[in-house]
Amino acid sequence: MPDNIPASRKFIYSFLIVAIFFGGLELALRAYDFQFYFNFSADLLGMPLLDLCKFRRVANQTVNFDPQVFWKFKPNQILDAKGIYKKPVRINNFGFRGKDFQLEKKPGTYRIICLGDSVTFGWSVADEETYPAQLEKILQEKYPDRDIEVLNLGVTGYTSFQGKKLFLTFAEKLKPDLVIFGFGQNDRLPALKSDQELFETKAWRKNKLDLFLSHSQVYKILKAGVIYLQRRQEGLSLDPTTYLPRLKRKVSQEEYQDNFKRIKEECDQLGCKLILLNVDFPSLAIDPANSALKSLEQKHNAHLLKNWQEWDSLKLIQKISTESGAKLLDLRSVFASYLVELEEGKGDQKRKSEFDQALGEDVKNEPWKYLMIDNGHPNEWGHQIIAESLANLIEAEAFFNQHKEK
Repeated sequence: MPDNIPASRKFIYSFLIVAIFFGGLELALRAYDFQFYFNFSADLLGMPLLDLCKFRRVANQTVNFDPQVFWKFKPNQILDAKGIYKKPVRINNFGFRGKDFQLEKKPGTYRIICLGDSVTFGWSVADEETYPAQLEKILQEKYPDRDIEVLNLGVTGYTSFQGKKLFLTFAEKLKPDLVIFGFGQNDRLPALKSDQELFETKAWRKNKLDLFLSHSQVYKILKAGVIYLQRRQEGLSLDPTTYLPRLKRKVSQEEYQDNFKRIKEECDQLGCKLILLNVDFPSLAIDPANSALKSLEQKHNAHLLKNWQEWDSLKLIQKISTESGAKLLDLRSVFASYLVELEEGKGDQKRKSEFDQALGEDVKNEPWKYLMIDNGHPNEWGHQIIAESLANLIEAEAFFNQHKEK
């Protein structure tokens, strides 16, 4: 610029050039719609190292970040983002799935709380198709003279650590008569930091400036670059030999037991019963993460931590059930038994025929597809099987007969 231009005008010109450049870059990124929406910390996902070169889409406009439970849905909204939700999801007045409810329980009401992850939440099924919604309908039909309420407090991605924090926040106010505990798949995922460590380091405590800037694609790229460089300085890369020795579970088996124990203690104080779900299905290996990581070990001559152990969900939950006295429902065996019944000509054969026509050889080769959307999430039929099994267990244990007004 000529020397006779005032310094103030030079500053304005420079500012405009920078603003036009970054504004144009922002518009270009938004127009192209890159499939990354940086999730604020890069090590918060179950497999955090994917964030070194890939960025997961996180619909952050639908959630609030919370230092206790990490994230929770904003109340009173409909989730219908294409590519994420196959069916619209209604988030109620307290930020959970389903109809609105009041914290204070009406006199005479039998209140059931379902704690869990995306299975309980009902990933890719309609509001009325989730097992908590179907369970309420079944119980109301079985016991028309009772006022029965089933609340779905399942949140996608939650672990038992988050479920514990959530329950301890709401339990005394909600005064449940029965709690259904359904965690496991997210707990056993590998991570660089456990949920307990994330909680202690306040990784989910986000300031307002960070949240505001996170709406910018340019900011996400810049922050991702900074975190990438930090990971490289820590000796981490996509080379398995750098990260396998540092991996742990999001929640260890010991922590899982402690989380359940704390919920059980709270239930005992409130005088409510507890059902423990083994959230596992015939479509999954006993420990999918363990199998994948062991293959990496052999292929790259890398080594997991010495105390790394296979996570046998049923074995662990049977131990917890025996020690705590909580009733157990094993979804893997429930689904496996029903698939055998279908093969023998029992069960809902009309629905089976519809699946046969729609899926053909796929469902014959992998019969779990009758009951599952994918290998980790039940479809509407699968949720119906869970709801019916829970209703039968509740009836068999005569929980209603033991009900005392609180």
